[in-house]
Amino acid sequence: MPKTSITIAVFIDALGWRLAHEHGFLREELPYRGPLATIFGPGATGDPTILTGLKPRDHGHFALFTYDPSNSPFRKVLWPRLLPQFLTRRGRVRRWFGKKLSRYVGGNGDFEVRDTPFNLLRQLGYNDNRDLYEPNGAQATLFDDLRRQNVPFHVSDWRLDEEENLAAARKEIATGKLRLAYIFLPQLDILQQYEGTSSQKIICKLGWYEQEIRDLIALAREHYDEVKVAAFSDHGMTDIRKECALMQIVSSLPLEFGEDYFAVYDATMARFWFHTKEAERLIGDALLYLSDGQWLDDETLRSWGCDFPDGRYGDRIYLLKPGILLNPSFMGRYRYAGMHGFDPAHEDSIAFFATNEQTLPRPQGLEDLRRVLSQSIGIAA
Repeated sequence: MPKTSITIAVFIDALGWRLAHEHGFLREELPYRGPLATIFGPGATGDPTILTGLKPRDHGHFALFTYDPSNSPFRKVLWPRLLPQFLTRRGRVRRWFGKKLSRYVGGNGDFEVRDTPFNLLRQLGYNDNRDLYEPNGAQATLFDDLRRQNVPFHVSDWRLDEEENLAAARKEIATGKLRLAYIFLPQLDILQQYEGTSSQKIICKLGWYEQEIRDLIALAREHYDEVKVAAFSDHGMTDIRKECALMQIVSSLPLEFGEDYFAVYDATMARFWFHTKEAERLIGDALLYLSDGQWLDDETLRSWGCDFPDGRYGDRIYLLKPGILLNPSFMGRYRYAGMHGFDPAHEDSIAFFATNEQTLPRPQGLEDLRRVLSQSIGIAA
């Protein structure tokens, strides 16, 4: 009988190298480990980079919203602006609205409105309305490689919770027919945003992950001759120590939002489109000497693979220093304990990779994971 082999790939959202190293996460089971360079972006960048093996400039994903008033999929959606503010401020209402709007624009991705002003939606494009786990993306992914080569695999459903996805993975692994089980665990990201990186809840969550992964490995060894395991993340998490009221600083200038400039305020950065030279000068000068962050130059964005010549994500980007939260922002008005999307070279931003395969090449950055996982599975990337 031919030897059966499975690769279990576990994607743990926001498990940074520092956190994993300090707690010895799965050190005995996955001894071949190291830091993994992350990619710059506020949240919609890592997953496409992992799955396609491309930089953001090439796969096109960077931030959720772009400025695109001529082609906005929301330009015919008028009723949200008529809702009273006491309703639209509620998170449950906005989540419900996001689901309705996602279906309206024909997207199948995870649409999030967060605290984006409803009156601005008609000027915004949305870049994350395609599910990269399905065969309908503009760029080929690891899963498209598997489909093309008729390789049996299982992938988590991001719409389900972690317990459901782990149960589904156990069921599929037990068939003995898989070559890849790709498991997505997103809750550590959310937990760290509310708890920070040092909470006892984080330690407990890591312990729970360890036990669940050990159980998967043990189950797989009952059904396969060879069990390969790779655990990795997309970025780390930085504890918040300060807030910056950047929106108020800019809005206090003698400029008209929408006429002189347009801006999207993410949790760690502000992205600007300038309609007049005066707006570019005034906003540029106002933030130039602000000690909480810095303007990103073209060379920096190019080195990070986040240079978009068409300016779809902003004419200029102002990035806050690690540990400083832009609040309020389009993400909300909550004082988060942790956040990601800062300088990708900062120690708290670095991602994590570990495996039990001694001969598997070590990925240097997120864009290497598609190739490395393909080699583990034994397919052509």
